[in-house]
Amino acid sequence: MREFPRGFFLVLAVSLVGTMSSGLVVPVLPRFAESELSGGDTLVGFVVALAPGFSLVGGLLAGPWVDRSGRRVIAIAGLAVAAAGALLLIPANGVVLTALARSVFGAGAGAAAAATITWAVDQAPPDRRGRALSVFGMTVWIGLSAGPQLGQAIFDAAGYRAVWGTVAGLEVLGLLVAVLARENGARPARPEPSPSSRRPRLVPVGAGRPALLIAMAAYGEGVITAFLVLHLIERGVHAGAGFGGAASVYTIFAASVLLLRIVAGGLVDRHRPETIAAGAFAVESAGLAILAAAGSFAAAAVGAAMMGAGFAVLFPSLAVVATAGTADEERGAALASFGAAFGAGLTLGSLVGGAIAALGGTGAAHLSGALAAAAAGAYLAGARSRRRGALALAERAP
Repeated sequence: MREFPRGFFLVLAVSLVGTMSSGLVVPVLPRFAESELSGGDTLVGFVVALAPGFSLVGGLLAGPWVDRSGRRVIAIAGLAVAAAGALLLIPANGVVLTALARSVFGAGAGAAAAATITWAVDQAPPDRRGRALSVFGMTVWIGLSAGPQLGQAIFDAAGYRAVWGTVAGLEVLGLLVAVLARENGARPARPEPSPSSRRPRLVPVGAGRPALLIAMAAYGEGVITAFLVLHLIERGVHAGAGFGGAASVYTIFAASVLLLRIVAGGLVDRHRPETIAAGAFAVESAGLAILAAAGSFAAAAVGAAMMGAGFAVLFPSLAVVATAGTADEERGAALASFGAAFGAGLTLGSLVGGAIAALGGTGAAHLSGALAAAAAGAYLAGARSRRRGALALAERAP
């Protein structure tokens, strides 16, 4: 950690409070949609999908501005918009205002996330970017690990509006930290004006394939975010806060990601990231399959831990692939499009998972996540085999 400057840790703090605010609603929002909005699985999936869906749009559109206007400015603006969205949810008692509030929150959170991840990578030497992305990702999973438990406890004590108010307070806290931080580190110089710089690409060359793969990884997380708690409650796991409750299974998932990031944080810098990602997809798929069949807290805990173990290295390994194939002056756009694809996967997990759950139950929705991860892993394994075959043919050529 000594290789990173002090400003890196302020950026981590901004990320931590932002992701904790998102984690707060994980066990509460689906139940709000089901009980207060009188919705079924389809409406639950729709409401949960709005924030990651608009996060996709906000992050993707913010990417070129992160490169042009600066990381700090866009982070502050995004955090302010996210706080406004959380405040809008406090008086919401119908679908329209709830949808508006979650959409505004998601757009702001997506822009802030695009800025902060690029801001963090700027602080790292080129040969430590995998480590920087792993450490940055740890803040995400600390927030997502603590958030559901805190959200459930606040809900049990004071109800839905107290949860929404706490979300807004955390976004404001992140904004204040961003105001205090300085934008320094290895940010590339602004390029000379050219036709390509006047028309910045939302998805730079080299970022497309890893973006598609991270979307397939995130699909499974979108499913469990929307339906894991309801899935386990249906199977007899109690809904209350504390270890053994349905909400704590999501915490186990997030804590597993965090633990693997600590243990294997530098793995991506030492080995081929594509190879690491192929194995990680297989582990994620197995964990989701166990969750689909789980009928007890213990079985669900095993599945969540396995899914987290695979998920832990997918984001940093695929993000390294995205940045390695992209020009430095488009780093913000590359990471923003990568993050937007992550949001797209979360959105599809909630929406498609909701449709599948309505037809075949929440177990089938979790199984669809397992199949998506397995398909992504098979693609990477096949690509590696094709590359080896091409090299072998080249060596035998006269």
